[in-house]
Amino acid sequence: MALPEHCLLCRAKADDQRVVTSHVYGAKGAERAFYHCGRCDVRYMYPGLSPEDEARFYAAEFEGFMAGRAGAAGGWDKVGDHIRANEPTRLRRMGYLKPYLERPASILELGCSSGFMLFPLIEAGHSCVGVEPSGAFSEFLRSRGIPVHGSLDDFSRSGVREPLDVVMHFFVLEHIAEARAFLERQLKLLKPGGKIVFEIPNAADPLYSVYDIPAFERFYWSIAHPWYFSEASLRFLLEQVGRPYEILRDQRYDLSNHMVWARDGRPGGMGRFTEILGRELEDGYKQGLIHAGRCDTLVGIVSNV
Repeated sequence: MALPEHCLLCRAKADDQRVVTSHVYGAKGAERAFYHCGRCDVRYMYPGLSPEDEARFYAAEFEGFMAGRAGAAGGWDKVGDHIRANEPTRLRRMGYLKPYLERPASILELGCSSGFMLFPLIEAGHSCVGVEPSGAFSEFLRSRGIPVHGSLDDFSRSGVREPLDVVMHFFVLEHIAEARAFLERQLKLLKPGGKIVFEIPNAADPLYSVYDIPAFERFYWSIAHPWYFSEASLRFLLEQVGRPYEILRDQRYDLSNHMVWARDGRPGGMGRFTEILGRELEDGYKQGLIHAGRCDTLVGIVSNV
């Protein structure tokens, strides 16, 4: 198996790199592994997908890949099911998006999937456009009147437009090989004072960093993700971008989900035991993980000033 000569983020030497896992979910026999850089704390896949393999994966395979990971509860097989399944996710995200949406805003969502974030924003009076490489989702969005482009390049070629108030993306950055260039390109689309708001997985996910569940380790490290950022490595990346930023912690999955992982070694336990445990315990568990920095999600907010 080929070994990295340096960190793909900070360029630290090979001596600072160690193997995290050779279990790459979806690799289909290819010799790949995830490495941890001791200098900037990022985890990265090496070798990565070629541009051709990446384009093919997102255009034709991504929904099936995600359906296999999330199961029926994720709603990846049908657009309507996907929208309904993600309503709790939308409400959670609005908790930190609201300060940037107090007046009608122009919004671009990168990786907008079924549009579950965009439809309510349009109803609230915001002007929205999406980028979505998935053929199934993009056709649905166009049929509902939402302007959607297959790539950021397509969006840029679509004509001169006014600068945007918000560019948002959720669990997209970890899919992008050139993460810094991706963020810098978004800054050029924003008005002065505009915001990039994004979510990514946290490499300190408690199922990996606290409980060390073997089945989760084989599930977590995905061929779809060139990167897994920690707070430290995300801070390194955003310092390179060179704009004011904020990093928030969040926790998506509840105690019920973690209990199912511990018992059964599989996903799909969200809310399973909430009626018995009580909402207060579920919420307190999430807040405890957030406070400890062992939460599963990081939120980045970058200002164009």
